[in-house]
Amino acid sequence: MDIQPADPGQRRRVAITLISAAIGLLAVVVAFELWLQHLSAQLDTLGLIAKIKPMLAVCLSLIAVCLAALGLHLVARGKRIVAERRFPPRDTRTIRDTPVREGDDAARIGLASQIGGLILCVVALAVTVLGWIWIHGIG
Repeated sequence: MDIQPADPGQRRRVAITLISAAIGLLAVVVAFELWLQHLSAQLDTLGLIAKIKPMLAVCLSLIAVCLAALGLHLVARGKRIVAERRFPPRDTRTIRDTPVREGDDAARIGLASQIGGLILCVVALAVTVLGWIWIHGIG
């Protein structure tokens, strides 16, 4: 069985990206918590809801965009795997040593990737619709 070797540079870039995103999001959560404490001391419940409603809409929109982007990536990745009948595709930079699968095994992986991607796109649409209903039902 062939092994596609890991790309150490890609592994470093992925680790740096994930750590940076985690630190950035932690800073956003702490800042939001402090802002919310400050705001809740000044406003009544209805005023607080009115201030937070746009933030909830933005958060739900970002969740839907991320799900849709991942779904589209999985669909494109699956299409490429099915076309080449090889997993992972030849020029893919992997973050760990990956056993190469070819033929029907690779096509099944590609099809599963496409199905998962379509499911994520449907979930993104559901988050958008249900989020819109929820946001407009608050206050």
